Amino acid sequence: MSEHFLSPKLFFRDLFINFISGIAGGALVGIFSGKLWLGIFSFCIILTVLFSFWIWKKYERMIKLLLSANAGYYYSFDLNENPKVWQEARNSFCYLGISSDSILEHFRRWIEKNPIASYRILLMNPDSESLKRQEAYQKGHDLNVKLESLSADAKKVIDEAVEATSKRIRGAISILKNTIPYKEGRINIKLYSEFIPWWMYLIDDRKAYIGILEKGKRGSDSPVLVIGKNERFTSPFDAFKNNFERLWINATEIDKVGL
Repeated sequence: MSEHFLSPKLFFRDLFINFISGIAGGALVGIFSGKLWLGIFSFCIILTVLFSFWIWKKYERMIKLLLSANAGYYYSFDLNENPKVWQEARNSFCYLGISSDSILEHFRRWIEKNPIASYRILLMNPDSESLKRQEAYQKGHDLNVKLESLSADAKKVIDEAVEATSKRIRGAISILKNTIPYKEGRINIKLYSEFIPWWMYLIDDRKAYIGILEKGKRGSDSPVLVIGKNERFTSPFDAFKNNFERLWINATEIDKVGL
């Protein structure tokens, strides 16, 4: 398996070996020809050929990964950044999050002013058992914690958080249903029922903003990874896009749960 292991360290090691080989080859040409310029020229040609062929063939997969449309990273994502990001959307906008509470007012104003053809909103089902695990994680508990083994005080804190978040989800749905885009049929809202360790914006099916949820912190405090679609080959964007589509297919329409 070691021959299939690729890393930047190995990449630069091989690049160094080829650099030295190129110098040696160029020097030999210069010595035997008696012309320094010919040696330098030969060195450049040798190095270029070796780098373009052998290095590319060996590191093709890694280079593709490095070029896989990772567009940026925010160590923190201020709430004021959200409207700036939304403005990038021209045709469609998808949102995945627990309740949308922290962005709701800004989001409502934005969708009222932007005639985008399609909005798809995925919120946590307020009656899902997974909401309790989501709240426990936000309160600082590990993913593998057995909730029934927690102290009575810890359980009470989580239960109160679940109740509050459940109300916020219902409130967000009520607000979104009263917007013009929803009444025009341009907003579709569904509910998912599983623990998801990130929130996401999917813009025009070409760019994704992934908020990585940290244990013990609110989603609005998350670092954010920005990735774009690569038209030439599969990239991390496709993994997140496909996961959103999977959730959307399995999600429940809000009218089916009386919301």
